[in-house]
Amino acid sequence: MMTRQRLITSYLVLAGLLGIAIILSLSMGYARSSFLDVIDLILGQSSSAMTFIMTTIRLPRIIACLFGGASLALAGMLLQTLTKNPLADSGILGINTGAGFMIALVIGYLDMTSASDISLLPFMAILGGIATIATVYLMARKKNHGISPTRLIVTGVGVATMLSGVMVSITSTLSPDKMDYIISFLSGKVSGATWENIALFAPVFVLLWLITYSRSRYLNIMALNEQTALALGLDLKRERLITIILSTALAALSVVMIGNITFVGLVAGHITRRFMGGDHRIILPFGMMTGMILLLIADTIGRVLLVGSGIPTGLIVSCIGAPYFLWLMSKTKEK
Repeated sequence: MMTRQRLITSYLVLAGLLGIAIILSLSMGYARSSFLDVIDLILGQSSSAMTFIMTTIRLPRIIACLFGGASLALAGMLLQTLTKNPLADSGILGINTGAGFMIALVIGYLDMTSASDISLLPFMAILGGIATIATVYLMARKKNHGISPTRLIVTGVGVATMLSGVMVSITSTLSPDKMDYIISFLSGKVSGATWENIALFAPVFVLLWLITYSRSRYLNIMALNEQTALALGLDLKRERLITIILSTALAALSVVMIGNITFVGLVAGHITRRFMGGDHRIILPFGMMTGMILLLIADTIGRVLLVGSGIPTGLIVSCIGAPYFLWLMSKTKEK
């Protein structure tokens, strides 16, 4: 049982690390700047050029990473609770790919200069994510045997691979401009980092966070074995459906804002459960901050250490998450 003092200390340490990551990300980039420039900005003494760089270019990107990282972490933890499998993640189960597939269709075949077409992106992303996870869920389910976590993971990887292949075929028929945009978008390039997008999506993200946290008690019961959960009066079918919808909405909206980025939920969720236990009232906020830090660090590395390389943030996260996934899979096999 975690003591109150340890819990407060853990949150303070993580909040401090998040604050440091934000300041470092804000003070570093293509243009030469330092921590002192951040201080000048706060005090209102920064030059007009540096103010523009920090408030118009860097800060929206940082906030987009915070929203995206937290939401992907939440989606991952929800799916891990649903499947009782630490390997579960929105990217591995195909939700990200399904959302990206629908986005590729919209961008490829509609006039994206129209405001009405642009407004379709979030809804199409969620629709694609829900259709994909529903397909994966139905394919992995055995009649009279329920759902197998292992089959769910394998089916998710298979469906995601199939959709990725179809997306390659679609993008190859498009104009070079649209093809480059879709490829950078699906590879996890943080391209939706504008104040307009943040103002549009932030209320939705916050609402989904609050709804998810309000269901902490049900998630704690769902994490128990099926017989115990039913004995405690939990409507498992209903709660599983709600969990799928919440995780899909969180992941799909993240894809719209920051591109197709995987492994954030897997890494953040597993680290959080390892150090903070299994109480969702505790691990959900902790996991969100972990996801924020992970994505923000990856984005900062891409902007600062790999200047001119054009490597998207999603690929950097994959370089971190893929080895972690393989290590975790090997440990799971041993058990």
